[in-house]
Amino acid sequence: MWPFIRHLMLPAVLVATLAGSLTWLLPALAVPIAVLVAFCAVWMGASLIERTYRHELSSLQSLTHQLMRNHATGSLERRARQWHWPSVEELYQQVQAFANSHRAALDQLVALQERIERRQIGPRGLGTHFVVGSSRHRMVARLALNLHIMAATPPLRAVLGQPASELLGVSMLRFVHTDDHDLFRQAIREAHKDGEAHNVTIRLLTPDRPPGLRHMQLDILASYDDLERVQHFRCHFLDVSDRIFAQQLLLQSTREVSEANARLRQTNEDLQRLKESYRDLYHHAPVLYFSLDAAGRVVACNETMLNVLGYPRERILHQDYALLLPPAARSVYQANPQALLQPGEVETQWRKMDGTIIDVWIGTTIIRDVNNQFVRSRSAARDITENRRLSNALRQHAEQLSRANEQLRRINQELEEFSYVVSHDLKEPLRTIETFSTFLIEDYREKLQGEGLDYLSHVTQASRRLGKLIDDLLTLSRTGRVIHTPRLFDLAAVLSNVLADLHDLIDRRGAVVRIIEPLPSAVGDAERIGQLFSNLITNAIKYNRSSQPEVEIGVRPSNENAAGQLTFYVKDNGIGIDPAHHQQIFRIFRRLHARDEFEGTGAGLAICKRIVEAHGGRIWVESAPGQGATFLFTLPREPLGLASAEVRRENTALVARR
Repeated sequence: MWPFIRHLMLPAVLVATLAGSLTWLLPALAVPIAVLVAFCAVWMGASLIERTYRHELSSLQSLTHQLMRNHATGSLERRARQWHWPSVEELYQQVQAFANSHRAALDQLVALQERIERRQIGPRGLGTHFVVGSSRHRMVARLALNLHIMAATPPLRAVLGQPASELLGVSMLRFVHTDDHDLFRQAIREAHKDGEAHNVTIRLLTPDRPPGLRHMQLDILASYDDLERVQHFRCHFLDVSDRIFAQQLLLQSTREVSEANARLRQTNEDLQRLKESYRDLYHHAPVLYFSLDAAGRVVACNETMLNVLGYPRERILHQDYALLLPPAARSVYQANPQALLQPGEVETQWRKMDGTIIDVWIGTTIIRDVNNQFVRSRSAARDITENRRLSNALRQHAEQLSRANEQLRRINQELEEFSYVVSHDLKEPLRTIETFSTFLIEDYREKLQGEGLDYLSHVTQASRRLGKLIDDLLTLSRTGRVIHTPRLFDLAAVLSNVLADLHDLIDRRGAVVRIIEPLPSAVGDAERIGQLFSNLITNAIKYNRSSQPEVEIGVRPSNENAAGQLTFYVKDNGIGIDPAHHQQIFRIFRRLHARDEFEGTGAGLAICKRIVEAHGGRIWVESAPGQGATFLFTLPREPLGLASAEVRRENTALVARR
């Protein structure tokens, strides 16, 4: 206190002297002026005290730093003599006294601030034991060592959405996001160790945001007691949610921009590759590309055109298009130079570098500007020299084929007329021979001897066989073509008519004919198909030594069914056929047995083959001696040359009749 009194004595004497002198000068203003002068004196004294203490504190700080650098007692004693201190013990006592007084002053300041806060907050209670100073408008919390809340400012309570009574004694971890618990505990440990922890960003669970989170920047200060033990933690929260969200938005925007840039780079690379691809396609396409300007000059052409014509690029670019034309084609072009400056197609001739003339087809489109004015033509040309040569050759062959077909038609007609005439002319004398042989046997049986009757019988049988042979030859000549237009027909109805015609043969032999239904509708000439089945059924019964011949008719599934063909079969239990003769039996007049064993001319299977081939199918046999035979043949699902709509119409009508 003596330094304080000593520094105040001079200002007090001055104030008293001045006040005494002013009392007789200005009696009315003496008291206010005296108060003002006293305030000034106190202020001057306080300033002198502050400067004195600052000087002493500075000296003490300098001495402390020197002592920290040099702990020798001699150095301390030299410094004490320099400052006129009697001894080191006295210096230590003065420093200790100063520290105690400073700590007491701080305690008084803290107590004063708490009383001020208590009066400001009043009966709300939560902040009455919280040293806040001006922090009541900030988000501050006091936490116990176990992280339970001891006090919180109103702004923090508002953010947490909890009243004061609900926060006291509650762990702060309840309001910290689970993923940030370790970070919060680490910050507490750091503050416990170093006294403070700063710039720690955590997330608080709050009810006021849709995501229920607020990003907080946390600063923690540790509070110590007289024994330098941590009493509690003072936590300052700063809401940085907007900044974090802005950073996240910026990061997202940056990422999106980066991705957009990457896509843009990829697009540019793709466009460049596409450009190169189009350029390569333009120059190496198997088409001759070129463009003409309004004056008829070549302004662009591809490499294919140069390679085909053999010209260097400078001989064509910016040159008149007419230079490519031979004289005949040039005169045609000069008569109508707009032919390649308007959309359309033309055929002309070009002259190559070596003088060769080629035929070309040119297709042209026009490029116009925004004002619909002509800019250039864009043409694509093809070398059609070989196509034209082949077309001419094909036309010549077509003409030759047409003449050959016409000649063949005449020949076929003549053959048919010849066959008819021959069959008629041959059968007339045969009928005469057969008739008169019959008359002789009937009228002169008693006069003729046994050999005579045998001779006449042989003549009659030979006449009949020759007549049958002539009929088969006539039938064979006609089966090479389809009489009626191929159409969809009911195969079951055709088979019913065939079995009715063969009723006597079936009944005489006691045969059994089974039809495996359902049979699909067939396509072709119904009359010829009926003749085909009649020949196969007849052979199945004739070449059969069984007491009861059996014949089975049906459709066999096969790969040819999927290829637009139907596979039919006629199966019997007859004598069978050696595989060595499977091809021979379909030849005309090829018999495997003697005439007295099985009758016939040997033309039946040849006729069947001609009928099947006339319908675009094939016929074959599967058989072995003594195991019967299965004859198979194919017919198309749709007739050749018949529109599918007509087939569907016939099929619909056929189904309706069924």
